[in-house]
Amino acid sequence: MPTFLSDPPPWLYLVLIAVVVATGTLAARNQDRRSLARFGFAAGVLFLVFLIDRLFESPREEATRKVQAMADAATAADPIRFIESVSPTFETNGANRDRLKASPAWSLIRAHTARIAVWGFGQDAYDRISETEIEIGFYAKAEAAGGGMVMRYARARFVKDPDGQYRVKTIKFYNPADRGLNAEEPIPGFP
Repeated sequence: MPTFLSDPPPWLYLVLIAVVVATGTLAARNQDRRSLARFGFAAGVLFLVFLIDRLFESPREEATRKVQAMADAATAADPIRFIESVSPTFETNGANRDRLKASPAWSLIRAHTARIAVWGFGQDAYDRISETEIEIGFYAKAEAAGGGMVMRYARARFVKDPDGQYRVKTIKFYNPADRGLNAEEPIPGFP
């Protein structure tokens, strides 16, 4: 399914809604078959785009869902569930998937009863690198039960694994509060 239809930009919905309102207004005013047919066609196109958007997951939407699942697994301090969304080819700062699974970050999360939240998955933070690689940007925050917090902007590169699923290949963290998005600043204890 073309990404334009499975993950339509917001402006497409606005244009289609405007066309439906305009043709609906004309159909109500003219009350003839031709105007009603135009309204029906416009409403049908809007419904079809909405249906395709809901039924088919784009690579960006899949990556967003996987990052959310990883945040939920991190909050539960469950490295097994976390690793499900990480590619066997994962490599960040010299760490591979096995090292990520045994990371000291899991102990920190458990010790501080941290809650991990992710947000800011806009279409403007999505890049298609190739047919099998995409990159998304988002914000991540770890908040400890005692009140401490670590916030980062992340850029995660996803690769399409042999089973057809996109999984994290690399991830880089930036501290937007201190140095903007130019200097990489890893999360403490995370590879």
